[in-house]
Amino acid sequence: MSTSQQAELGNLFFEDGIPGFSHLQFFQLMQEEESPFFLIQSIEEKDVGFWVIDPFSFFQEYKFELPVVAKEALRVEDQSQMVIFSIVTIRGNDQITVNLKAPIVVNLSNRMARQVILQDDTYSIRQPLFKQPAVDRK
Repeated sequence: MSTSQQAELGNLFFEDGIPGFSHLQFFQLMQEEESPFFLIQSIEEKDVGFWVIDPFSFFQEYKFELPVVAKEALRVEDQSQMVIFSIVTIRGNDQITVNLKAPIVVNLSNRMARQVILQDDTYSIRQPLFKQPAVDRK
């Protein structure tokens, strides 16, 4: 029997919480061993957590300009200290989607994090993570 190992990557502070969970500010970032998936788990309410990925690993064309207000809120001084995550949702019919419209931005230098809603309509909140195989409807 094998057990899944998680590596703790440190705590994160969401000053404004995450939309829908504004009362929660303290989260732990963990990575599934040998997996592209990360877990952002609430420290305050253990039942609240979000599976996330590095969107650049799956969507090479993904790019956006971080709004100045977000940079100021995260106290970003060096852009190389930022990492980006996208929330993953498992839906019916084995479909997995990714929210590319509202990335989670983390400033590694101070562990501050924020979910930023992009203003342009380039990206979807329900972008399929994997291409769906064609279904034979006979």
